[in-house]
Formats: sequence, C-alpha cells, structure tokens
Amino acid sequence: MPTMNHTTTTALPARAKSSRDQWFLGGFVVLYALIALFSGGYFVYLLNLIGIFALVAIGLTILTGFSGQTSLGHAGFFAIGAYASAIFAQRWGVPFWLAIPLAGAFATVIGALIALPALRLKDLYLAIATLGFGIVTQKVIFEWRTVTGGGGGMQVPMPSLFGLSVADGSRMAWVIAATLAAGTWAAFRLASSRTGRALSMLRESETAAACIGIRVARYKVVAFALSAFYTAVAGGLYANVVRYVNPESFDVNMSIMFLAMIVIGGMGSVRGALLGAAFYVAVPEAFRGFKDAPGLIFGISLMLVVILLPGGLTSLLRARRKAAS
Repeated sequence: MPTMNHTTTTALPARAKSSRDQWFLGGFVVLYALIALFSGGYFVYLLNLIGIFALVAIGLTILTGFSGQTSLGHAGFFAIGAYASAIFAQRWGVPFWLAIPLAGAFATVIGALIALPALRLKDLYLAIATLGFGIVTQKVIFEWRTVTGGGGGMQVPMPSLFGLSVADGSRMAWVIAATLAAGTWAAFRLASSRTGRALSMLRESETAAACIGIRVARYKVVAFALSAFYTAVAGGLYANVVRYVNPESFDVNMSIMFLAMIVIGGMGSVRGALLGAAFYVAVPEAFRGFKDAPGLIFGISLMLVVILLPGGLTSLLRARRKAAS
C-alpha cells in the first residue's frame, strides 16, 4: 500500500492554510472596496481609519505576535510616519505616493536602531523601554518647532496620485485598500516563510532558537524594523486622511490602544489584526452618541475578550471551522 511521506503530510495543512489566507484577504479587500464605492462621508472616514489601524495592528503582530517582543511605544513610529510624510511633501515637494514609503523607510532605520540597545531586554523591561521611546518621540515633535510646528501642529498638503487628487475620502479609501492588501499579503507570506518560523521560535524560547542556529539578535532587529515600517506607513496614510497632525494625538494612550487591537483580534494572527482594528473603530463608534460611553464600552469589551476569549476574535473563527469539519 502506498504511504504518504512526511513532506506531503506537512505540506497539505500549509497549503490549506495558505488557501484560507488568500480567500480571507480577498474577501476582506472586496468588502472594503465595495463599502468605499457605495458609501460616503463619515462612514468612509471610519473605513479609512480601520484600514490604517489594521496596518498598525499587522506591524505589531509581527513584533509581538510573531517574535514575542512587547512594545508600548508604537505611537512613536506612527507619529514619525505622519510627520515625516508631511514634511517630505510640504517642505520638499515630494509626491504623496513617494513620501509615505520614504517615511516608512526612515522609521525602519529608527526601529532597527531602537532594537539594538533593547536586545537584552524582555517582557516588562522591553515594554518600559519602548514606552520611553514613544514619550521621547512626542516630546521631540513638541520641541522641534522649526521643523514640526511644535504644539501648533502641521498642515498636510492635499494628496494627489499621478495628477489626480485623492483628498476625497472615497478615493483615499482605494489607496488604503491597495496598501492594506499588499501589507496583509506580505504578512501572510512572512508568517509561512523561514523568517516567520524563526520569529515564532524566538517567541517560544530564545535559548532553544539559539541552540538550533537561529541568530536571535538579527531576527529581533528584523521584527522591530518591519513593525516600524508598517506602523509608519499607516501614520503617513493617517496624516493624509486627516490633513493635519498634532503631537498631542500621538500619546501613550494611542500605543496602549494599538496593543489592545491585537489582543482583541488574536495575538500572532494576521487575520486577528484586521478584526481587532475593525473592532477598535466600530465598537466605540456605535456608542458615540452616549457621553463617555465609547471608552467605557471598549474597555469592558477588552476585559470580556481577555477573560472569555483568550485567543481573541480569531478563536471564534477556528472554533467554527473545527465544528464545520
């Protein structure tokens, strides 16, 4: 009787997961695009925020979910992306479509530099160190008035793509959808790649990873750099959506909310990052008409998810898939 070798048995689940990822990504992007096409005004603005925060959540998933490194300073990378793209466009006339990836590249370098002295830090100590980075970044933006405008903030030039204005929310939604699709696809590929497996090994045990030849320091820096890139690109898109940036927006609370998104969605899951971002925007918005209710509802929701669904919202998808099979 023919037997199935080990390579085949392990390849089949991987192919099935890859197929599910592709269907999930395709469905999410199509739904996003359809809403952008047939909606308008404030609803499209919320949709754009979901796409932007989903990019942040994917970046944090790479750092925290994949490699197990905790950051409470990602508002700093978000601010760097927002301000760098605005400065490139306003002061140097760099086109919108180029200013954002340049801002992402700038933040990538900073993320790698931040990771180097933090290599020996873990858990709470790393979280505190990154918290300090976020606070320092906000303070620098406040004080560097000649470049950033200080506390008065900074206007962002009207974005255009190859001569066509994309300042309109619906047009910007297509730009964000394309960016999110590319970023999500890249994250899915990373998760199933050799680098992704190495990062997962770091999360489980850095000692074991080092024993099997994984260069721990190198992969930790890579995770930080990639996470910074995703977050800064999201910050650049955010600046072009709101058309005005102020340092007060990029505080510690923002970093905490970013981390809460991946906890709600499901740690280590790209799908969870998308779901967490949607939850973060949609749930408080549903209670916007009640004074102080949005923050209260979000806090209660976070507690319930942590207690009742430790695996996040994606655990519901896994449970449903198991029940169906």
